[in-house]
Amino acid sequence: MGWEIHNAKTAFGKFADKWDRLNARLYDSHPFADSRFIGALLDHFGDGSELLCVHRTGDGLLGGLILRSSGLWRYSSFRPAQRQALVVLLEDARLLTTLLTALPKLAWTIELYAVDPRYAPDLSSVTLPLIVEAQARTIGIDLANGFPAYWEKRPKKLAANIARYFRRTETEFGTDRVTRLTDAAEMDAGVDRFGAMESAGWKGQAGTAVSRDNEQGAFYLDVLRRFALTNQAAVYELHIGDRLASSRLVIANDHMLIFLKTTYDESLARLAPGRLLLYRVIEEQYALSTRNAIEFYTNATSDQREWATFACTVQNIQIFRGALNAAAFSLLRAWRRNLRSIRNRVPESDPASSNVSQCKSIEGLQAYDLGDFTAKDNFQASTGWFELLEKNVYPADAGVRYYFTAEKKTPRVILPLRLTTRGAVKSIDSLSNYYTALYAPLLSHEGDPLDLQNLLAAAVHDHGGAHVMRFSPMDPDSATYKGLLSGLRANDWIPFQYFCFGNWFLRVEGSWEDYLRKRSANLRSALKRRCKQFAAAGGTLEIVTAVGESEQGIAAFQEVYSASWKKPEPYPDFVPSLIRQLAAMGMLRLGIARLNGRTIAAQLWFVDQQKASIYKVAYHDGFASYSPGTILTAHLLQHVIDNDCVREVDFLIGDDKYKRMWMSDRRERWGIVAYNPGTIIGFALLTREVVGRACKSVATRIKGAVSPTGAIGGYLAASKRALARITGQSRAG
Repeated sequence: MGWEIHNAKTAFGKFADKWDRLNARLYDSHPFADSRFIGALLDHFGDGSELLCVHRTGDGLLGGLILRSSGLWRYSSFRPAQRQALVVLLEDARLLTTLLTALPKLAWTIELYAVDPRYAPDLSSVTLPLIVEAQARTIGIDLANGFPAYWEKRPKKLAANIARYFRRTETEFGTDRVTRLTDAAEMDAGVDRFGAMESAGWKGQAGTAVSRDNEQGAFYLDVLRRFALTNQAAVYELHIGDRLASSRLVIANDHMLIFLKTTYDESLARLAPGRLLLYRVIEEQYALSTRNAIEFYTNATSDQREWATFACTVQNIQIFRGALNAAAFSLLRAWRRNLRSIRNRVPESDPASSNVSQCKSIEGLQAYDLGDFTAKDNFQASTGWFELLEKNVYPADAGVRYYFTAEKKTPRVILPLRLTTRGAVKSIDSLSNYYTALYAPLLSHEGDPLDLQNLLAAAVHDHGGAHVMRFSPMDPDSATYKGLLSGLRANDWIPFQYFCFGNWFLRVEGSWEDYLRKRSANLRSALKRRCKQFAAAGGTLEIVTAVGESEQGIAAFQEVYSASWKKPEPYPDFVPSLIRQLAAMGMLRLGIARLNGRTIAAQLWFVDQQKASIYKVAYHDGFASYSPGTILTAHLLQHVIDNDCVREVDFLIGDDKYKRMWMSDRRERWGIVAYNPGTIIGFALLTREVVGRACKSVATRIKGAVSPTGAIGGYLAASKRALARITGQSRAG
């Protein structure tokens, strides 16, 4: 069985039980995916065109979505404004791929609005092109450790203000009082009072207030009644003196409370009654043993974020049927934007949001808290690495930029770039070169890859409408790689991916002896024999780790490097500076092999937490018979496994055959090149890229066809064999 498409208004009730069982299995019965909530949305805001898409198996449902046509074979999630977030009921994100083919006509895209990523399948398994954009930054409260501990961690200014509001309330009106309506029969009166209060304020003047007489009010009343039947709805009311001062509508399950709507008496604004009621509700929720969290589901202001213990970016997700659909979408949108600018005779506005900052040197970030960006699991994804690269490779480069988003004085995401111009072509490149084994934008613990969209837009704006962007080498499975792809598409650029190099690495399991037992007998015997020969000839091995030994180690490394087959370093200060920095951080593992006091091999490794990286290796050509590189690799490998207790050893760049002898696994590093189709030069470069890839594909097919195993090759081989048989028969005759 697979996808079935039904009319949502008429068919949803038939699937409600199975829908709820799927919601319970995936998300512990999230209220926004509850059939009571969805049914009320359809009853009050559905127009009959909504499609109920269910993926059935013999045991129940694997997926369920309600979509509506957006025209031109586009489909989007059914999401009235009253549905603050979308819970995606899919057991596997790959079901979206098959849904595109199951939808009526030639569906080429599905747009899911306001998705809470915590309640959606992992999109990393989806191979189709995606655009993921930030829709809002919602907040919540983790109800752990008790209310006193929670309140103690709130900003002092917030706590002082709330205390002042309570004192002012008591002075003017006496004590405050909170009532909690939970019975289904009480919902009518509660919603009526809520609507009357909201209608008396600015929302009433704007015509957006809740009222029993409008569809919005009828919807909330319907939802509250349905949830109240199982004691999962409430209307909280704060009374100050004899006046109703504030009200909140909420629904819940056993573990989560959701704020639907809130209002307050604007004539009592000096008392902040909405905040006082919020305080009382939070205090009550902490007292409930089964309740784990409060969800605000709002685009939180800075004031609201002070109440939160966690935040989450609600996303808009667009999935395309194929790369051609995604490219056409970006191309048409870019052209339409250009035509609109020409028609209005107004230059294109700055697409970057106001929360994007930039500086031209790493020193410009020193005023911020960079604790999350120090070397941890990946030294090359740290501010220290980019400072090293900037000072030793790009010291006078006016195009170096660091774009970042920040929360107060803490950066969330940092995007290191280079803006360059060659002839008429304006390029934006990752701040990387051949010294870089792995490039990645820097993310803090609170950072979100979705910020990359605005950072990219800011860079394009600063570079006067750039034509091409390049990012490499990157981990294609990383969140930042996917974030760049999505951000480029969201900015109407057309990205392409390309292979950079293979990366061999070792998953360490056990000790050095355990490692050796898994190697071939030939390698084990060769190591034993060569180490014995090397020692007998006067060979010694050393591993430099300390700052005090680093200068001597640098001299030894440079001595052997200059005598090896390697080309001279184009930036001679880079490696010495790297060694000094690694030593200062306690990460240096510089192996040196000497024969009778003369340095004949050197290898630069570094260790960050539980990973060892093999950065540069060299040996003296005149002593190759001693296999100093092999001996030194074994010595360092034993050290990082037994002494540093690393979990991984990374050979970084390249598919050299000798690396397979030492390592256990291989992965790939990829790059991204993207073009701006809204510019003439960008479109020309895009055309060249498409034609080049098409020609390469054709050439590959032709080469495959004429190969011995290909169709043409097979035909020629068969013809040759037939001719040989005929010739043989003629000779025999």
